[in-house]
Amino acid sequence: MPLDPKRLLRDAKKAQTTRPATMVGRETTGVTRAVRAALPTIRRLRVAGVSWAAIAQAMAEQGVRQKGDVPLTATRLTAIVGQVEAQDRRRDAAAAVRNRPDLVGAEPVSPVRPEPAPEPPRGPAPADPPTHPTAEAIRRAGLAELNRILKKV
Repeated sequence: MPLDPKRLLRDAKKAQTTRPATMVGRETTGVTRAVRAALPTIRRLRVAGVSWAAIAQAMAEQGVRQKGDVPLTATRLTAIVGQVEAQDRRRDAAAAVRNRPDLVGAEPVSPVRPEPAPEPPRGPAPADPPTHPTAEAIRRAGLAELNRILKKV
């Protein structure tokens, strides 16, 4: 089935404008959005000593529901708060890398390979030559034998 690129562009822009403003890819019930919006209040309540169960019950009474129209539970609330805080930490860490104050106005530097370390000085050459043939000597002997055989032919 061929796609019409102009229609695809128009439909995608329309779908983007109708999507809720969220920082996550998909929200099915809106609980995450509600928890994200209420996170400062939730933190203040926790500092004041209010339990997770009481906060979850209060949010459920205000209409915050899980999938299947189930009231929000303390377990689900703590899980969502943990997810939102982890998302915020990742976003802040990524922003910190991009917004380094020591690099303001500086041009990006391409990664450069470090120069290889200098070779350590070699000791004196061994006094006795090796008693077994080296790989180079074996190759030369094989080449000489091949040349001798080919000259006979």
